[in-house]
Amino acid sequence: MQSQGLPATPPAVAYLDVDGFDTPASYVTLAKASGIRTICYLDIGSAENNRPDYAALAAISGLLGNSYPGFAGERYIDIRRYPEFIQIMDDRLRMCRDKGFDYVEFDVMDSFEDGASTTGFALTEQNMVDYVTALSNRARSYGLKPVQKNAGGSSVKLVSLFDAILFEDCVLDNFCSDAAPYVAAGKPAFNAEYPEEWPTGAFDRTRVCSVSASARISTIITVVALDRPASDRCS
Repeated sequence: MQSQGLPATPPAVAYLDVDGFDTPASYVTLAKASGIRTICYLDIGSAENNRPDYAALAAISGLLGNSYPGFAGERYIDIRRYPEFIQIMDDRLRMCRDKGFDYVEFDVMDSFEDGASTTGFALTEQNMVDYVTALSNRARSYGLKPVQKNAGGSSVKLVSLFDAILFEDCVLDNFCSDAAPYVAAGKPAFNAEYPEEWPTGAFDRTRVCSVSASARISTIITVVALDRPASDRCS
């Protein structure tokens, strides 16, 4: 798996996870010609001000909440109101389809875990389930396989809706076992581990790969900003 940072030639990986907006259809075609399964990254739980449809989301009064921690240009979305903006997300899904992607990753599904003081909204797990159920159904209608992003504690409830799961720092935060429902169902499980998130000098590649192997998760070792290709991966 590879997240963002496009080399001139698609890397020799089984799955390629790249930004839905920034990646041209020609690159998706090139990757698929090499037998790579392609994943279209979309942010569904927050609005990023560098996206072409940001203005449409911001125009819905009260829809956008607090800034996402560490990303001043990104604001949480009140997902309880998804019927009001689902057409915008539907347009994104059709973009992924039209570019030829196989899968679509739903990022910031877990905003309900961050709490009202962080997001600006009193979101619940059920709010998330309702929202991603609608999105997953639409994705499938376009021939896309949806990917659960984080929200590992909800895996048992979500595994029937998704075709794969992707975690971040599941070794550091000790939740790789949350992928078990996907593994048991024979669905892919991925993890991106960020050494910079670990305490200084504490990153342990051997532990990362050992835990990943035990959980049957494919792990890449990369950077939070995702402005470079993954530097390493557990074999």
